[in-house]
Amino acid sequence: MDQKLFKKDNIFIQESFKEHESALIFLSEQLRRKGKVLDGFKEALLEREENYPTGLLVGDINVAIPHVDHKYVKESEILLCTLENPIPFRRMDMPDEEVEVSIIILLAIDSPDGHLEILRKIVKFVQNQEVLRKMFKEKDKDKVSEILDDFFNSSI
Repeated sequence: MDQKLFKKDNIFIQESFKEHESALIFLSEQLRRKGKVLDGFKEALLEREENYPTGLLVGDINVAIPHVDHKYVKESEILLCTLENPIPFRRMDMPDEEVEVSIIILLAIDSPDGHLEILRKIVKFVQNQEVLRKMFKEKDKDKVSEILDDFFNSSI
């Protein structure tokens, strides 16, 4: 995995989707166009989200952290997408309930154990509502990238 957890070209600001499937298709298409994932990634992502939901109720700004098996990933990438309007994701901890998600962090990790350390860092990040609010309000990709870099370089 690259030293920089979030690359600027993997940050999408104030995107608009009607439902989580559209958001996941959009994000998986970004990875496919860059040649970072194999055929079947999008389908595996949608199927995994259906079977193992990733929505997290963490405060005012809720997050989803979708991911798939490493066998669909050529090269590790993490995408971050803030949403213009929240969209429902089923909750990870209570799959029969939904949570309105404002930020999606898509993990595409190319090693079987690589996601564990990254997931630990991401979970610490999403539990910090102050940083999430600051980042979510930002409309400039450079500033969002700076907020992310500051958090991940100073606290982890």
